[in-house]
Amino acid sequence: MTEQALGARVKHLLIILVSVFCLLTMRLWYLQVVKGEEYVRLADDNRIRPIPIRAPRGTIYDRSGRVIAGNRPSYTVSIVPKDLPEEKKPEVLAALARLLDSSVEEIEKTLAAGAAYPYNPVRLKRDVPMEVVIAVEEERADLPGMLVEEEWTRQYPYGDLASQTLGYLGLVEPEDVRKGYKPTDYIGKTGLEKTYEAYLKGQDGQRRVEVNALSRPIRELSAIDPEPGYDLYLTIDLDLQLAAEKALAEQINRLQKLNYKQVSGGAVVVLAAKTGEVLALCSQPGYDLSRLHSEERNRYFTELNNNKNKPFIHRALNEYPPGSTFKVITALTALQSGALRVDEVYNATGYGKYGKKDWTLRSSPPQSPAGKVTVVGALARSANDFFWEMALRPATGGVEALARTARNFGLGQPTGLELFPGEKSGLVPDREWKNKNYREVWYEAETMDMAIGQGYLLVTPLQLASVYMAVANMGLVYRPQLVQKIVSPAGQVVAQFAPEETRHIKADPEYWQVITEGLIAVTQWSNGTAAGSFKNAAYNPAGKTGSAQVSGQAAHAWFAGFAPADQPEIVVVVFVEHGESGSIAPAAAARSIMDAYFLRQDGQ
Repeated sequence: MTEQALGARVKHLLIILVSVFCLLTMRLWYLQVVKGEEYVRLADDNRIRPIPIRAPRGTIYDRSGRVIAGNRPSYTVSIVPKDLPEEKKPEVLAALARLLDSSVEEIEKTLAAGAAYPYNPVRLKRDVPMEVVIAVEEERADLPGMLVEEEWTRQYPYGDLASQTLGYLGLVEPEDVRKGYKPTDYIGKTGLEKTYEAYLKGQDGQRRVEVNALSRPIRELSAIDPEPGYDLYLTIDLDLQLAAEKALAEQINRLQKLNYKQVSGGAVVVLAAKTGEVLALCSQPGYDLSRLHSEERNRYFTELNNNKNKPFIHRALNEYPPGSTFKVITALTALQSGALRVDEVYNATGYGKYGKKDWTLRSSPPQSPAGKVTVVGALARSANDFFWEMALRPATGGVEALARTARNFGLGQPTGLELFPGEKSGLVPDREWKNKNYREVWYEAETMDMAIGQGYLLVTPLQLASVYMAVANMGLVYRPQLVQKIVSPAGQVVAQFAPEETRHIKADPEYWQVITEGLIAVTQWSNGTAAGSFKNAAYNPAGKTGSAQVSGQAAHAWFAGFAPADQPEIVVVVFVEHGESGSIAPAAAARSIMDAYFLRQDGQ
């Protein structure tokens, strides 16, 4: 080969080498500069793990600072989907199912729910006992991706106390995730836990840890502390709440033992007469809040849903016919219209007449005739025919006047309690309502029904407590208030709720006084319908019993009242579903509740 040809070949070789070098240099520049950040991120993803630090939920206290919903530390077993090698997945899931007393199918279902966030730990089991934690840790080397996390579990020191009022937590829904929650977060589903979720939930923190090839943490890179939720201080008085729950449960059990077969539950409302603060709010049957936050929650939830007595219903906020407790409204309507004088004597025979054919309607259930009574005696004896007569007198104004007075008291609309929208509106019917809903005319017999709290009329126990607050305060009504204040983790009061006057029903003071005298007679006259339950009560109680007919079933039973009658401090309403007579269980329960309040006030 000539020297010239050799030189040409060397030249070509050098050109090729230079070209390759340039290409390698450009590729290196592309990888380091253009794609560098992406590869650093991918490397970090493989060796850095974000581990959430769960924030404790805000504590719920009673008015004196006693915990009724708090938190306790617990352990949770989780897994990071990205750290679980596909080839090892069957044996890892089988081991976790064995250790956690679960099933592979259940764990796979849980993992699928967190698939969109492969680097975030997915909870497999909450509130794990220490012996299980130890067993899991012993097998940790064979369980890639598995974590044991410390977190807070909701704790309810008093079991089912005020369960529907406090409410329960549950896993988030897809729409909650879109609002910023993680798929494994828990959120308030009902009651105060739902209403005040934004305050109670807190803000989770996060640890960033470096992991080795086996996904085991080797060092912490950074940490952001969690921010605890804000605390709620309620107006509830824990002692009075416990007394109310006990009194209601005892009377329901008493009726069941006496073979009142249809009794299915009940409610109690206790309000501070001069502020509207809710001192006790009960609904029975309730449910054990702790079980709804345990691993058996799904089974327990199904059990509650299938319970014929419907424990998820908040009976204090549900609607029922009020029976004779409504007669205070009928009396005030007749007095204000001039159809009834405060000293008028009426001969109550137990029969009522209406219509052109002079129909006769017997009291149901049958009553012994009250005889010659004023409005005071008519309330004391709960004389149906007296109130039929007053409702049918032309001067009274008929159903429209009754409905107008009822709405002035706030019936037919929610009271505005913080649990709204769980609170029902009730129903105040009139001619227009019936025509709109049934395409039928209104009959005089329906006016008679309404006058004694029957028929289409519906109220909630809480609404009825507001009605009797109005009577106690000569027309002044406050919004029922359940939350006293909200306090930050630093101890700062971020919201304080003062009593709020919602209406002042105008009426002659003499009318309020005579109605109150009738309510005193109910509890203190020897023939008053609640006299047996309030014998020798030292705090001057006033109230009204009621029995509301239910088609094809036993009547509902009520007591509504306040004490002391001359200087009211508390309003008490007791409702027993299908309890038949307000003179039996509701009046007895109300006596126990008032005793608990006033005897404590006297230091006994």
